[in-house]
Amino acid sequence: MFDMKRQLMWSKLKVGVVITLALITLFFTVFFAGGIEGLLSPKINLKAQIQDVKGLRQGSPVWLSGIEIGSVRSIHLHPEFGTVVTLSVNKGAMKYVKKDSHASVLTMGLLGDKYVELSAGTHDAASIQPGDMIAGAAQLELKDVMETGTVSIQRMSDFIKKLDNLLTKIEKGEGSLSKLLIDPALYDNLADATKSLSLGLKDFRHAQGTLKLLVEDPSLYNNLLAASSSLEGLSRKMNESSGTLKKMIEDPALYNRLLTTTVSLEEFSTKFNSVLEKIDKGDGLAGTIVNDKELAKELKDTVAELRQLVKDIKTDPKKYFKFSVF
Repeated sequence: MFDMKRQLMWSKLKVGVVITLALITLFFTVFFAGGIEGLLSPKINLKAQIQDVKGLRQGSPVWLSGIEIGSVRSIHLHPEFGTVVTLSVNKGAMKYVKKDSHASVLTMGLLGDKYVELSAGTHDAASIQPGDMIAGAAQLELKDVMETGTVSIQRMSDFIKKLDNLLTKIEKGEGSLSKLLIDPALYDNLADATKSLSLGLKDFRHAQGTLKLLVEDPSLYNNLLAASSSLEGLSRKMNESSGTLKKMIEDPALYNRLLTTTVSLEEFSTKFNSVLEKIDKGDGLAGTIVNDKELAKELKDTVAELRQLVKDIKTDPKKYFKFSVF
């Protein structure tokens, strides 16, 4: 009797264990939906720098070219990069992720679930290593588009309002712009100016004056080019030589002498002006001679008489000089 009870209990225990294992297997099958091999495969951690994760959660899937290769392990704030997302990626997929790969936060389905999409990068780039940081960004959402659209619509509304005010002022004839649009004088002036310019160009085209030669004749350009070349050669020779002209340009001695001479001339000019002032005032012999009209007249008459005497001596010297040997 006791053996039968024991066998019955052992049979119940075996049935319970089998049912428990079956339930556990069913649970794992339903929960992971064929991803058990991914759970057991080795993982490598990568870091993505994303300024705004847009509601990305821990455990969200990581895709590469539409294939799930891992999940989001953790999300934490960083003082330098903003938000750093740690990705747990299958080791076998690491050879397809390059250093220039890019991480994007995208929206999956209509419910707005987030996931991370990794780009494969360029073929020539080096493979990424565990713990490396890659750049990332979040996809624009409808809310961002709506906010941008709202700002754009507001700006367009302000612009239309200002344009309406401008058109109203133009219709009323207010401001310079309305006068330019309504007043025909501007058009008439432009027409006259265009006609005058056309006639001037026609006269210039048929003229043979200097201005036409300056425009059409290339000899002026050639002469200027030759003169420029000559000046360039002269400048080169001056720099290479040590002649008089270079010394006059570079040696400050000539400048110092000219400066000294200028100072001396200024002093002489000052003294000469002082003498002229004294003469004007009648000071000294020169002032008396210049300012005394009678004395000047007598001196003039004396000079005239001396000239006449010299003339008479030249004409008849015997009249004034007698020579005798004995």
